[in-house]
Amino acid sequence: MHTDDRNAMLPLYKCCLLLTVVVLSVLGGAFPALLDNKGSAGAAFGSEEALRWYTFGNNKAKQGEYEEAVEYYDRAVTADPGLVHAWNNKGNALSMLRRNEEALACFAAVLKLNPNDIHALSGSANAQSELNRHDEALESINKALALNPNQDYIWFNKANILIKTKRHNDALDAFDKVIEVNPAFVKAMLGKGALLRELKRYDEALVCYDQAIEVEGPEVVSAFYDKATLLNELERRDEALAHYNMVTQLEPEFAEAWHEKVHLLEKLGRNEEAEKCLKDYKEINSEGGGCCVE
Repeated sequence: MHTDDRNAMLPLYKCCLLLTVVVLSVLGGAFPALLDNKGSAGAAFGSEEALRWYTFGNNKAKQGEYEEAVEYYDRAVTADPGLVHAWNNKGNALSMLRRNEEALACFAAVLKLNPNDIHALSGSANAQSELNRHDEALESINKALALNPNQDYIWFNKANILIKTKRHNDALDAFDKVIEVNPAFVKAMLGKGALLRELKRYDEALVCYDQAIEVEGPEVVSAFYDKATLLNELERRDEALAHYNMVTQLEPEFAEAWHEKVHLLEKLGRNEEAEKCLKDYKEINSEGGGCCVE
């Protein structure tokens, strides 16, 4: 789908902004959807009390309230220490809170019950990598992939671990594997694009962003933003402006995109438009709108 074709589809995306723009410096671990404990392989079904607390924890995690989720998962595993999905989801919540040592303890509890639990192995790899224990992280992630090579999020996690160890070509191969397994995994496309951009392989990076733009979903805003940023860096200013315009049309409260448009319009000598953009940026920024690139 070309840029011009997107205008007719704006309502579909306006309320669906991906809150964190995926750039190389903020790529983190991906986790599976919350494990539901309803008949999946290896699930320990648990007591009624444990499942009640577990469900409360999942509801909090879905809302991004990870501290509260951890408290409910604690109650679940206290009621039933064999409830492996509660241990896994607690570990993931702790990882989101950057409490990586505690997360590792949760995944260790799972692996004690089932040494071949791929979710716990992948979660352990994320936490180990965050603690700069990269060799251990690669060992964990490779074991998970040996058990199941068709999990997109595990390949994605491996790619990010490889980036941290400067094994860039291997990381690119891992991103390719993610996309092979799941052609709609936009974070992998943006992650690959960010890495190619760092390697100064700009044309290939732009292809990744175009690939991401083709995928219907909330991440399209990030795809347009990342592509606009690279085009701006390459001084392809008119193209960059067109893509920043798409960002602000799709998500009008994306403050950073308005800010970049101000500078671009000034460079293009379109000062009246730049002044209007600056006014819009200040208004949005004062209200706490937009996304934040860490």
